Amino acid sequence: MLLAILAAWFGYKKANDSGRNGILWAFICAGAFIGTQLVCGLVIGLFFGIGIAAFGWNEDIYETYSIVVNLAAIAFSILVVYLIFSYLDRIPEDEPPLEVPSPPTF
Repeated sequence: MLLAILAAWFGYKKANDSGRNGILWAFICAGAFIGTQLVCGLVIGLFFGIGIAAFGWNEDIYETYSIVVNLAAIAFSILVVYLIFSYLDRIPEDEPPLEVPSPPTF
């Protein structure tokens, strides 16, 4: 949970520094961090479930490897937040002018 709060805080700071909406990007960073962990847990749990059903793996495999699964989910979440931070580090380009400039006069 602490890492999700830190992701939101740094996302807020990076977004404000580059001229973006800080609150929106804080929610995006925290949601991406937590969502990535949920998706990783679901995918690995599905993989373990298929292994138990199809290959006869031991049914307590998730308890055996729960620390490894959690560390993998945290590492993948940090990678996703890092990619968001690298996007936020780029300064947005100025919008092109709406009117065509008049031709020069000599």
